[in-house]
Amino acid sequence: MFISIVIAVYDEEKNVKELTERIYNSMQKLKIDFELIYVIDGTDNTYNILRNMQKTHKNLILFYSQKRRGFAAAFKKGFKAINPKATHILTMDGDLNHQPEEIHLLIKKMKDTNADIVIGSRYIKGGQIDKMPLWKRIVSAFANIVLQLRFGLKIKDKTSGYRLYKCKVIDSIIDNLKYKNFEFLMEILIKAKEKGYKIVETPIRFKMRIYGKSKFQFFKMIIQYIKLFFSYKKQENFINY
Repeated sequence: MFISIVIAVYDEEKNVKELTERIYNSMQKLKIDFELIYVIDGTDNTYNILRNMQKTHKNLILFYSQKRRGFAAAFKKGFKAINPKATHILTMDGDLNHQPEEIHLLIKKMKDTNADIVIGSRYIKGGQIDKMPLWKRIVSAFANIVLQLRFGLKIKDKTSGYRLYKCKVIDSIIDNLKYKNFEFLMEILIKAKEKGYKIVETPIRFKMRIYGKSKFQFFKMIIQYIKLFFSYKKQENFINY
């Protein structure tokens, strides 16, 4: 197993050092080969902090742009840069919402179920949420319920970005991903379902950020999910099951 960890960050100077150290500690304990790819946007000190960490952290790869390229574009950049040796891709938030110490849960779930995608879920039994604002709960509930009705996705936490993919999943759909913002995460699951890939969930503990500002905007996100609901068109060559 070789895991490419891909994280998109925008002005996260107060979080990336701790996040990086915890990822390295967790992966070294697991004794799994990995690389960590950051796609960095913004004008704060995030890039300089990580560039300095490259001196002591092997396989830390950075892509930087002062201009904000967008959520989906950042992840596509990271996905297309993964090592050819990679067998799996792990994604997570850059603000310490997701706990690196739980990476092993996603790996174990994939091994136990032979799934193609494992989602770190807040909403299944055993999942926890620490102090999430009401508006975020509303957006998340709206997206999960409405898009289940529209696309038949029975996954409880469709908006979670803490995911482990087999590389073949991303390879087979990346060129057909059209959406640009946070609905991009939903689109991946929709296309994976149409391809017939197996998607499962495992419980995680989700913690709200302590430092920095959230990039989520209530009304903008609602509009993005509504757009996905009405504008998504199924690819004819995909399998719908």
